[in-house]
Amino acid sequence: MPTILGELTGFEAESKLYMGLSPLVKIVVPLSFSLDVLLVKDVPSAAALTLAVFLVVLAVKVPLRVVKGFLVLIASLSAFIVLSLTLFTSLPGRVLFEYTLLSVKAEKGVLAWRIVVTDEALSRSFFFVLRILAMILTATLFVATVSDRDVVRALRGLRLPLGVAVAASLFFRGISMFLDDFRVIREAMMARGVDFEKTSLYRRFFLYVNALIPLISLMVSRSYEVSLALESKGLSPLSGPRGGYAFALTRADRLVLGLAALQFALLAAWWVCA
Repeated sequence: MPTILGELTGFEAESKLYMGLSPLVKIVVPLSFSLDVLLVKDVPSAAALTLAVFLVVLAVKVPLRVVKGFLVLIASLSAFIVLSLTLFTSLPGRVLFEYTLLSVKAEKGVLAWRIVVTDEALSRSFFFVLRILAMILTATLFVATVSDRDVVRALRGLRLPLGVAVAASLFFRGISMFLDDFRVIREAMMARGVDFEKTSLYRRFFLYVNALIPLISLMVSRSYEVSLALESKGLSPLSGPRGGYAFALTRADRLVLGLAALQFALLAAWWVCA
């Protein structure tokens, strides 16, 4: 069964060894990285986490063209973070660059708006960028290796109610359906002569807003129909037995779980001692 990313873009992890692991393991590994993001508190720990996630993404052979699609997002967020920490905040530290944008003389002195780049501002900017990159790589690892069926089996393996597992599966399936509908509407608009490449950013924004209005309406109606169908079968978010799949973990499963627990313990120790 194709993974979540495979349904969206056609690309997924190519490592047969990792894809053959237990669904529970493929859920726990990204989950441990997500928890690690909350533990990092300085640049070295954030860099170590980002490097670890990137190496795992390479090991499971996720096509790098998928990661390239997020470079524009990462660059935009990085520029926003750097500008916000240099234009609108004044962090203590060694001043590396200073420039006065505006200076107004007042009765009680001179009011100046300066660009002040300190070593602390650069350190915080780099820290936030590394955390964002780690989160994006973790999300890519999750969607490239897990299918909606794996989500159901893993959540059932964790003894969660059947309704919760089905709701999580429908959430990811709904994302795929939403993007498919968006592509259909976008192609219909292009068939009517709309050129998204040559259109200005301002007009493109309103075109996408107009396309999202029917999509949101369709999503709400579908969600209502699905909820009625589930209720007709007697399935609610907390319904169903809590007993689930009993996974027979192999040596590879135990090894990967052990490595995930080890890296989480190391970052937790770093967080406590730092």
